[in-house]
Amino acid sequence: MHTHRLQWLQAVLTILLVLALSACRRSASTLMTPLPSLPPPTATSAQATLPPTASGTGTATSEPTAARPLVSGPEVTFQDVQFTLPTELGNAVQAQVAPAAEMMGESYPAYIEFTLVDTKSQNRLKPQIKISPVGELGEASAQTVQELKHLLEEQPATLPAGTVIPILPPLHAGQLIHAQVEYLTFTDGSGIRVLTQFAQDAWPINNEDLVYVFQGLTNDGRYYISAFLPVTASFLPGHVDDPAAVPAVDGISFPAFNSSDFGSEYASYQKAVSDKLNASSPEEFSPVLNTLDHLIESLRVGLSAATAVPATQTLPATQASSNLPCLDAAPTRLRVDSFAYVDPDPPLPNNLRSDAGKNNTFIGEVQPGGAMQILEGPKCADGWVWWKVSTLETGLEGWTAEGDGQDYWLVPCSSREDCAP
Repeated sequence: MHTHRLQWLQAVLTILLVLALSACRRSASTLMTPLPSLPPPTATSAQATLPPTASGTGTATSEPTAARPLVSGPEVTFQDVQFTLPTELGNAVQAQVAPAAEMMGESYPAYIEFTLVDTKSQNRLKPQIKISPVGELGEASAQTVQELKHLLEEQPATLPAGTVIPILPPLHAGQLIHAQVEYLTFTDGSGIRVLTQFAQDAWPINNEDLVYVFQGLTNDGRYYISAFLPVTASFLPGHVDDPAAVPAVDGISFPAFNSSDFGSEYASYQKAVSDKLNASSPEEFSPVLNTLDHLIESLRVGLSAATAVPATQTLPATQASSNLPCLDAAPTRLRVDSFAYVDPDPPLPNNLRSDAGKNNTFIGEVQPGGAMQILEGPKCADGWVWWKVSTLETGLEGWTAEGDGQDYWLVPCSSREDCAP
C-alpha cells in the first residue's frame, strides 16, 4: 500500500524482506548440556503401539500411530497458527506474540506463544506451545536447530546414552530422563516427543516436574515448534519435599545425597523410572499421551491470509475462526475503536482502498499527520496488516495498512484529542 512509500522503500525492502521473518517471532536457544556432576542420563524410548522389550527399552516410530482414536475439539487460531484443543485439556487459550528478549547471552526474536489457561496441572512449567522463526535465531540457537534436524533425519530407534534433546527457547536446566520417545508428524512438519524432567541438579522424578516435550520443525525449515505440556504418572510422587521419603520404583530408591556411590546409584534410579514410564500404556498417563499427540498432530503453521485477532488475546476454545494476523508482519499496535495518525517521517501518505489488499480499488489518501479512527480489522493481505479506518478530518472510510513488516506507518494515539504528530 502506500504507493509512493513503496517506491521510496523498494530498494531497501528488496533486501530486508528476504531476511525478515515473522512479527510474531522469537526464538533462540542453546543446546542444553547434561548435568555436569552426574553420569549421562539413561536414554530409553518406546513405541506407542508395541509393548517395550524386557529391558524396558522400546522402539520409536516416525509415523503417527494409526490406531489412535480421533480426538475432537474446538479449533484455536492465532497469528497464522491453528490447532485442535482436545476438551480434556481445557476450554481457553491465552495467545500472544512474546517480545524479543536476551536469553542465554543471545538476542532471542519474538515468537508466538499459546498458554492453556484452565488446565488443573500441578506442574511448575506452564502448558505452552511456542512457534519461533528460525531465520532470526542467534548462532547458538541456530546450532540447536541443526541438532534437531540431524536427530529427525536419523530418527534413532533408541536414543544413545547421553543424548540431549534439542530445546528452544533455551532452558537453564538439564534433562534428567527421556521416556516414551516417539517421532510425530503434523500438517506442516515433524518432530520428536519425549517425557522428561528439567532440573539443575539430581532430584527425584515427580509429577510436579514431569513434562511432555515436543520439538519440531516445519517442512520448509522456517519455524521451530516447541510444546511443554504437563503430564503425570500414577506411580510418581506428586510433590517432593524430602527425597529420602520418595517411594522406591521397582525396588530402586532415590539414593542418599551423601552416598559415596551417588552417581551410579542415581543412574540406576533414572533407569528404573524410565523403564517404568516406558512400560506404561498411553492411557496410564494423565492426560492420556494420545490426547497430547493429537494436539501436536493437528498443528498448522502458516495459514492463508485472513482477518486477524489482536497480538494478545484470550481465545475461547470454541473459536473456529481463520481471522489471523500476518505471520510475516510486525505485531499490530492498534485495535478497533482506537485512534492513529500517519507517521510524517517520511512525509508520505497512506492509501485507502475498498478492502485489504494492494490490488483493491483505490479510494483516497490520508496525508502525513492525518488522524483516523479504527473501525474494523485487522486483516492480513499481501503480508501486511490492514485496518478499516475513518479519517477524522473528512470521514472518508477505507482500508489502510499499518506498516510493511519493517516500519510502522500508523502511530497509535491515546485518544481522539491527542491524535496528532
